[in-house]
Amino acid sequence: MAMIHPPSAPAGPAARQPGDPGPSRSSPGPWRRGGFRIAGIPVTLTPGAYLLGVLAAGFSALTLPALEPGRSVAIYLAAAAGVVIVLLASMVAHELAHSILARRYSLSVPVAVGLFGGVRHGRARRPGESGEPELPSPGAHWRVAAAGPLTSLALGLVSAAAAVIFSALGAGLLAVAVAAAAAWVNGLLAVANLLPGAGLDGGRIVRALAWARSGDFTRAGLIAARFGQVTGAILIAAGVTALALGHLTGLWFGLMGLLMVAASRAEASQVRISAALAGVRVRDVLPLDGGLAPTARGWQTVQAFLEQQSLDTDAGEQMVRAGATAYPVRDFNGQLSGLVTLTQLLAVPVSRRAGTRLSQVATPVAYLAFTTLDEPLTDLRARLGVRPESPAALYTTGHALVLGPSGELAGLLTPADFAQAVQFGALRAATAGAGRGPR
Repeated sequence: MAMIHPPSAPAGPAARQPGDPGPSRSSPGPWRRGGFRIAGIPVTLTPGAYLLGVLAAGFSALTLPALEPGRSVAIYLAAAAGVVIVLLASMVAHELAHSILARRYSLSVPVAVGLFGGVRHGRARRPGESGEPELPSPGAHWRVAAAGPLTSLALGLVSAAAAVIFSALGAGLLAVAVAAAAAWVNGLLAVANLLPGAGLDGGRIVRALAWARSGDFTRAGLIAARFGQVTGAILIAAGVTALALGHLTGLWFGLMGLLMVAASRAEASQVRISAALAGVRVRDVLPLDGGLAPTARGWQTVQAFLEQQSLDTDAGEQMVRAGATAYPVRDFNGQLSGLVTLTQLLAVPVSRRAGTRLSQVATPVAYLAFTTLDEPLTDLRARLGVRPESPAALYTTGHALVLGPSGELAGLLTPADFAQAVQFGALRAATAGAGRGPR
């Protein structure tokens, strides 16, 4: 059998190899391009952050002239730029505090700031990854989580003091406004992130406290998720009450509450999935036949391949009944060149299938995820959960090609295999729990 050698320097930025922890740890992931470093920590401003800066600049341009009329355009532009810098710098400082403290526990947590704040929020572990914590103790967990709000609070107090000093020195309302904006932004970052919701620092602090009390990291995650749902329900109730009293700000509270409830439910689901897959490796869930469908040849047309797989006039339905959803694609030399899914095949219009080759619609090998038989399923699932950097990989998200001991293609895992593994894992955990119960 031909050996598969995943490219050591993949042409596609979304390629993920066995053992590669993904771009949110210490690997030089593609999302860092165009970023910079502070204290040795990679910092990236996403397009959402730039959009936020543009919105802040527009708001400042509309409000600052009315605040202190008679100034030159250059002064107004400088003040608006100051507001934008203060906003983005405050968000970076918040996330950077998480990363600097996490580094004390040998964790590399890059900073990425988006439209709604930190994209990764100083996260030491991605959702869906192993149920075991990377931080060594509940104390380390809450310290890393609290570092951001404490930093924002300190910056807010310093900015408020600066606003008072500027006002006392007669520096002008524009200078006072920029300092006041810094105080307001940092105060908001501190207070909002201390809410006990999913993805927020307050939620991680609740999880750390529950972990310290129960000694069970998974159970602590479920407790934190429940706290988030309760907090979200309170915000929804507050929003409805505010709207009933005629305050339109209630819309924001209601929206925040809905988002928090949804995020907390999703986090609870992720915790349960991680617990169900704990200790399970790829070899444990790989189908007996490896899950490999018939190999496709890159030079074949879509029409010829569909006809080859089934004599049924509706080839697509016949293939669904046969259970095949993804097909390895090889080139003239027999080397793996990509993976094509049933969705990709059926997305080609009927009128174009006879003239479209499989190599034109398949996801190239550089964008595929590879794994080994012994990789923990939680780690693999976390790698597959990273959003693809190229549209070419969207159709094969959640798929992983399994390599054998000699580098040969040993199997293929699909999203259906992961779903089945979660079900069996949950059943196993429930059975084990019943076995430990009173007899």
